[in-house]
Amino acid sequence: MRASESHEEGNVSRAGQMKCFRIIMGMGFASGSILVMLCRRKLLQDISLLDEDSLYLVRDSLVEGRAYFFYLLPRRLFVFAVLLLLWWYGVGSAGLKLLGFLMGMEADIWLQACLEQYRLKGILLWVFLYVPYIFFYLGAILLGLMICEAQGDRYERVRRVREKPWLFLAATALFLLGLYLESAVHPQWLKSFLKMF
Repeated sequence: MRASESHEEGNVSRAGQMKCFRIIMGMGFASGSILVMLCRRKLLQDISLLDEDSLYLVRDSLVEGRAYFFYLLPRRLFVFAVLLLLWWYGVGSAGLKLLGFLMGMEADIWLQACLEQYRLKGILLWVFLYVPYIFFYLGAILLGLMICEAQGDRYERVRRVREKPWLFLAATALFLLGLYLESAVHPQWLKSFLKMF
Protein backbone atom coordinates (compact mmCIF):
# COMPACT_ATOMS: atom_id res chain seq x y z
CA MET A 1 0.00 0.00 0.00
CA ARG A 2 2.77 2.43 0.93
CA ALA A 3 4.72 1.58 -2.24
CA SER A 4 1.71 2.34 -4.46
CA GLU A 5 1.03 5.59 -2.57
CA SER A 6 4.64 6.72 -2.93
CA HIS A 7 4.54 5.77 -6.63
CA GLU A 8 1.39 7.87 -7.12
CA GLU A 9 2.98 10.76 -5.21
CA GLY A 10 6.04 10.48 -7.45
CA ASN A 11 3.86 10.61 -10.58
CA VAL A 12 1.98 13.67 -9.26
CA SER A 13 5.26 15.37 -8.34
CA ARG A 14 6.73 14.57 -11.78
CA ALA A 15 3.63 15.91 -13.54
CA GLY A 16 3.85 19.07 -11.42
CA GLN A 17 7.52 19.50 -12.33
CA MET A 18 6.77 19.11 -16.06
CA LYS A 19 3.85 21.57 -15.88
CA CYS A 20 5.98 24.08 -13.98
CA PHE A 21 8.81 23.67 -16.51
CA ARG A 22 6.42 24.24 -19.45
CA ILE A 23 5.03 27.38 -17.79
CA ILE A 24 8.53 28.75 -17.09
CA MET A 25 9.67 27.99 -20.65
CA GLY A 26 6.52 29.72 -21.95
CA MET A 27 7.33 32.74 -19.79
CA GLY A 28 10.81 32.79 -21.32
CA PHE A 29 9.24 32.60 -24.78
CA ALA A 30 6.98 35.58 -23.97
CA SER A 31 9.94 37.49 -22.54
CA GLY A 32 11.77 36.96 -25.83
CA SER A 33 8.91 38.71 -27.65
CA ILE A 34 9.05 41.62 -25.22
CA LEU A 35 12.83 41.87 -25.61
CA VAL A 36 12.55 41.91 -29.42
CA MET A 37 9.86 44.62 -29.25
CA LEU A 38 12.07 46.76 -26.99
CA CYS A 39 15.28 46.15 -28.97
CA ARG A 40 13.88 45.60 -32.48
CA ARG A 41 16.19 48.10 -34.15
CA LYS A 42 19.29 46.77 -32.38
CA LEU A 43 18.57 43.09 -33.02
CA LEU A 44 17.04 43.16 -36.49
CA GLN A 45 18.56 46.21 -38.17
CA ASP A 46 21.87 47.15 -36.53
CA ILE A 47 23.27 43.62 -36.16
CA SER A 48 21.19 42.16 -39.04
CA LEU A 49 20.18 39.01 -37.19
CA LEU A 50 19.58 36.22 -39.75
CA ASP A 51 19.69 38.50 -42.77
CA GLU A 52 20.39 37.04 -46.23
CA ASP A 53 24.11 37.80 -46.12
CA SER A 54 24.58 35.85 -42.86
CA LEU A 55 22.57 32.92 -44.25
CA TYR A 56 24.69 32.89 -47.43
CA LEU A 57 27.80 32.90 -45.25
CA VAL A 58 26.55 29.84 -43.34
CA ARG A 59 25.49 28.11 -46.53
CA ASP A 60 28.76 28.70 -48.36
CA SER A 61 31.11 27.99 -45.46
CA LEU A 62 32.36 24.46 -45.02
CA VAL A 63 31.58 23.26 -41.50
CA GLU A 64 33.93 20.50 -40.39
CA GLY A 65 32.14 18.29 -37.88
CA ARG A 66 35.14 17.46 -35.68
CA ALA A 67 36.35 21.07 -35.42
CA TYR A 68 32.85 22.32 -34.60
CA PHE A 69 32.41 19.53 -32.06
CA PHE A 70 35.55 20.60 -30.18
CA TYR A 71 34.43 24.23 -30.44
CA LEU A 72 31.06 23.43 -28.83
CA LEU A 73 32.29 20.83 -26.34
CA PRO A 74 33.76 23.17 -23.66
CA ARG A 75 30.77 25.52 -23.89
CA ARG A 76 28.17 22.78 -23.47
CA LEU A 77 30.22 20.97 -20.82
CA PHE A 78 30.46 24.21 -18.85
CA VAL A 79 26.65 24.48 -18.77
CA PHE A 80 26.36 20.78 -17.86
CA ALA A 81 28.94 21.15 -15.05
CA VAL A 82 27.18 24.23 -13.64
CA LEU A 83 23.89 22.33 -13.59
CA LEU A 84 25.57 19.39 -11.82
CA LEU A 85 26.94 21.75 -9.17
CA LEU A 86 23.53 23.36 -8.72
CA TRP A 87 22.00 19.92 -8.30
CA TRP A 88 24.69 18.83 -5.84
CA TYR A 89 24.10 21.85 -3.63
CA GLY A 90 20.34 21.49 -3.66
CA VAL A 91 19.20 24.13 -6.14
CA GLY A 92 19.41 22.06 -9.30
CA SER A 93 15.68 22.27 -9.94
CA ALA A 94 15.82 26.07 -9.90
CA GLY A 95 18.89 26.02 -12.19
CA LEU A 96 17.17 23.75 -14.71
CA LYS A 97 14.08 25.96 -14.68
CA LEU A 98 16.25 29.03 -15.27
CA LEU A 99 17.87 27.20 -18.20
CA GLY A 100 14.39 26.40 -19.56
CA PHE A 101 13.44 30.10 -19.24
CA LEU A 102 16.57 31.16 -21.16
CA MET A 103 15.99 28.50 -23.84
CA GLY A 104 12.42 29.73 -24.31
CA MET A 105 13.63 33.33 -24.58
CA GLU A 106 16.34 32.41 -27.11
CA ALA A 107 13.90 30.37 -29.21
CA ASP A 108 11.46 33.27 -29.41
CA ILE A 109 14.16 35.80 -30.34
CA TRP A 110 15.20 33.54 -33.22
CA LEU A 111 11.56 33.03 -34.22
CA GLN A 112 10.91 36.79 -34.26
CA ALA A 113 14.04 37.33 -36.36
CA CYS A 114 12.99 34.60 -38.82
CA LEU A 115 9.48 36.04 -39.15
CA GLU A 116 10.78 39.59 -39.53
CA GLN A 117 13.22 38.67 -42.28
CA TYR A 118 11.30 35.97 -44.19
CA ARG A 119 7.64 36.08 -43.05
CA LEU A 120 5.93 32.66 -43.08
CA LYS A 121 8.88 30.98 -44.79
CA GLY A 122 10.88 31.98 -41.73
CA ILE A 123 8.98 29.47 -39.58
CA LEU A 124 10.51 26.66 -41.62
CA LEU A 125 13.95 28.21 -41.19
CA TRP A 126 13.35 28.47 -37.43
CA VAL A 127 12.46 24.76 -37.26
CA PHE A 128 15.66 23.85 -39.11
CA LEU A 129 17.70 26.01 -36.73
CA TYR A 130 16.72 23.78 -33.79
CA VAL A 131 15.81 20.34 -35.10
CA PRO A 132 16.86 17.66 -34.23
CA TYR A 133 19.32 18.38 -31.42
CA ILE A 134 17.04 20.53 -29.25
CA PHE A 135 14.85 17.52 -28.39
CA PHE A 136 17.83 15.71 -26.87
CA TYR A 137 18.82 18.72 -24.77
CA LEU A 138 15.21 19.11 -23.57
CA GLY A 139 15.09 15.40 -22.73
CA ALA A 140 18.29 15.75 -20.67
CA ILE A 141 16.80 18.74 -18.81
CA LEU A 142 13.55 16.92 -18.06
CA LEU A 143 15.41 13.87 -16.77
CA GLY A 144 17.52 16.24 -14.68
CA LEU A 145 14.33 17.60 -13.15
CA MET A 146 13.34 14.03 -12.21
CA ILE A 147 16.69 13.64 -10.46
CA CYS A 148 16.32 16.99 -8.71
CA GLU A 149 12.92 16.19 -7.23
CA ALA A 150 14.72 14.49 -4.32
CA GLN A 151 14.53 16.84 -1.35
CA GLY A 152 16.86 17.00 1.61
CA ASP A 153 20.62 16.98 1.95
CA ARG A 154 23.17 15.92 -0.64
CA TYR A 155 23.48 12.41 0.85
CA GLU A 156 19.82 11.80 0.09
CA ARG A 157 20.34 12.95 -3.50
CA VAL A 158 23.39 10.71 -3.85
CA ARG A 159 21.29 7.82 -2.52
CA ARG A 160 18.65 8.58 -5.14
CA VAL A 161 21.21 8.45 -7.94
CA ARG A 162 22.54 5.15 -6.55
CA GLU A 163 19.02 3.73 -6.46
CA LYS A 164 18.21 4.92 -10.00
CA PRO A 165 21.53 5.46 -11.78
CA TRP A 166 19.83 5.06 -15.17
CA LEU A 167 18.28 8.54 -14.75
CA PHE A 168 21.68 10.21 -14.51
CA LEU A 169 23.19 8.03 -17.25
CA ALA A 170 20.22 8.65 -19.55
CA ALA A 171 20.42 12.43 -18.98
CA THR A 172 24.16 12.37 -19.76
CA ALA A 173 23.59 10.20 -22.87
CA LEU A 174 20.86 12.55 -24.15
CA PHE A 175 23.15 15.53 -23.56
CA LEU A 176 26.01 13.88 -25.48
CA LEU A 177 23.70 12.84 -28.33
CA GLY A 178 22.40 16.40 -28.54
CA LEU A 179 25.98 17.69 -28.64
CA TYR A 180 26.90 15.23 -31.42
CA LEU A 181 23.82 16.13 -33.48
CA GLU A 182 24.37 19.86 -32.97
CA SER A 183 28.02 19.70 -34.01
CA ALA A 184 28.15 16.98 -36.67
CA VAL A 185 24.69 16.46 -38.18
CA HIS A 186 22.86 19.76 -37.78
CA PRO A 187 25.35 22.03 -39.65
CA GLN A 188 25.29 19.81 -42.74
CA TRP A 189 21.51 19.48 -42.55
CA LEU A 190 21.07 23.24 -42.20
CA LYS A 191 23.51 23.87 -45.04
CA SER A 192 21.52 21.54 -47.34
CA PHE A 193 18.29 23.29 -46.36
CA LEU A 194 19.75 26.76 -47.02
CA LYS A 195 20.74 25.71 -50.54
CA MET A 196 17.02 25.21 -51.25
CA PHE A 197 15.92 28.17 -49.13
